[in-house]
Amino acid sequence: MFLVVFIHRLTPNSYLNSFLSNDAISFVGGILRMGYWKFIGATLIGIFPLTVFISILGGSTETLKTGLLWGSIASLLAFGIYVWWDKSKK
Repeated sequence: MFLVVFIHRLTPNSYLNSFLSNDAISFVGGILRMGYWKFIGATLIGIFPLTVFISILGGSTETLKTGLLWGSIASLLAFGIYVWWDKSKK
């Protein structure tokens, strides 16, 4: 469950969040009896990279838009490499 909360918090405004809202992920964590500190830890670790990214690029809307686009492309590329690596291990 830690990984689910982490990934959900790491990817705001994505298809994942439109499928499962922030409130819903909190309820699911409670229903599955996830510990408070584990939930808070996953939330803080997941939100931290985006917070830093926005604070660095948030000087103007155009810079932020371009930075988020390149960040999304880099994330998709990293995910693709991970999937390829994971499949090649098997």
